[in-house]
Amino acid sequence: MTDAFKYRSYSQFEEFLHNFYSLSQTVRIHSDNHTLVIEGIEKFSESVNSCMENESLTFKISNDQLYVDDEKLPYNRTTKNLFDNIIHYCDTRGLEGVRLLEAVKQASRMEILTFMRLLESSKQNPEPLTWLTEGLAAENIHWVELIKKSERLQNDQGSSFKDKAERRERARKDYTCAKASIEEVVQKIKEGKGEVGIGKTVRVVQNIVTNLIEDDEVYSAISTLRVFDDYIYTHSVNVAMLSMCIGRRINLSRRTLVSLGMCALFHDLGKIEIPNEVLHKKEELDDSELLLIEEHSLNSSRLLLKLKASPDSKARILVPMFEHHLKYDLSGYPHADWKKPLTLFGKIISIADKYDTLTSSRAYRKSLLSPDRALGYMFDRAGKDYDPTLIKVFINILGVYPVGTLLKLDTDELALVVSSPSRDFSKRPLVCVLEKEDEGSYKKKEIINLDERDNKSGNYVREIIATYHPSAFGIQPVQHIFSSN
Repeated sequence: MTDAFKYRSYSQFEEFLHNFYSLSQTVRIHSDNHTLVIEGIEKFSESVNSCMENESLTFKISNDQLYVDDEKLPYNRTTKNLFDNIIHYCDTRGLEGVRLLEAVKQASRMEILTFMRLLESSKQNPEPLTWLTEGLAAENIHWVELIKKSERLQNDQGSSFKDKAERRERARKDYTCAKASIEEVVQKIKEGKGEVGIGKTVRVVQNIVTNLIEDDEVYSAISTLRVFDDYIYTHSVNVAMLSMCIGRRINLSRRTLVSLGMCALFHDLGKIEIPNEVLHKKEELDDSELLLIEEHSLNSSRLLLKLKASPDSKARILVPMFEHHLKYDLSGYPHADWKKPLTLFGKIISIADKYDTLTSSRAYRKSLLSPDRALGYMFDRAGKDYDPTLIKVFINILGVYPVGTLLKLDTDELALVVSSPSRDFSKRPLVCVLEKEDEGSYKKKEIINLDERDNKSGNYVREIIATYHPSAFGIQPVQHIFSSN
């Protein structure tokens, strides 16, 4: 499927969802014969006709994402409000989605109106789905099928845990291959083997892009695979994964995502020329040492020219490697008379690079920001250090509490975030409760949803009272996250 065809499809699907939700709100406040209701039904019917290619048209919710006919729609700043509203609309009615059958094309205006009014009224019923199903049958409306939670569980849950585990394992292998690939390139450069080939690295990144397009959530959480005593290579892989997730979320083409991934993977190549005693120094750097650090982005671009790749491939990633420490307002380094705005790749990589740096254990850093606080720190600098639109996209990807954040709950429990919701009205993640063992380590106790409420009071069962970086407690997130289903 070409990018142009995807764009048209997404646009049509979004218009269909917009007309559906708009009509649902219009019938809620206006009478049957109101002009806006009549116009809303006509627009809804037109969008159904334009989108329905086979015998049905389906929209459903899965893992906080919206799908139309199994096509995952992009969640971004232009679609955010609409998608959040539709997901919330379905949540309050116990719906996972709606399937419209071909007969809807012949449905009368009154039938469509009746369907929408039944949807509106169902949320007032203690058992909305049962009430709605009976209401549709009583009105002889047979051109709509409700995708119930039980149906989705029956169809998906048998394989969902297995599929999720398989995707995590695939992501882990991708991560390992990417790390091995960058290590191999660096080693060959150090050995002075002339022009170093990067064909293997390109194939690794192409494979990552294929898998990431299918499920970007697991790749946005992949940086939890880092270990505290291994920074240089894991940092490069983390930045590449996070950068590609941003690129995916803003709908970059597959070819562009590969270029972005390559650029991010090699963005710190110049650090191989910095002595280890400077790179890992615990004390404050002196002026000469600081200059060595600041030269690494320029050296990254210089070393890129020595790699065996086409001039076109090098040209796409050369400048972003140079500018990934130049801030959005161009006040960073290298210090140069740089007047041009940062490239898109440069702006994306600077965000991913800073986030991973803030949340990674380093020899010179006495304390670490928890992932949520790192995001807050970066958001406060939007418009100065970071592109304000891209930083919002990045926060939407990771969620309010990114995977790997350690939480202190009001139940005196410690819990590690294993999955973070992507919609703003649900800020409560899925967590793994940890239990301290005699030797001071922690073991996984249970997986719980912090969105759970008490049936009687309606209050949340658990509240978050503090957040920490897991290293503060000697916790390796990968031991609990990527080993859990």
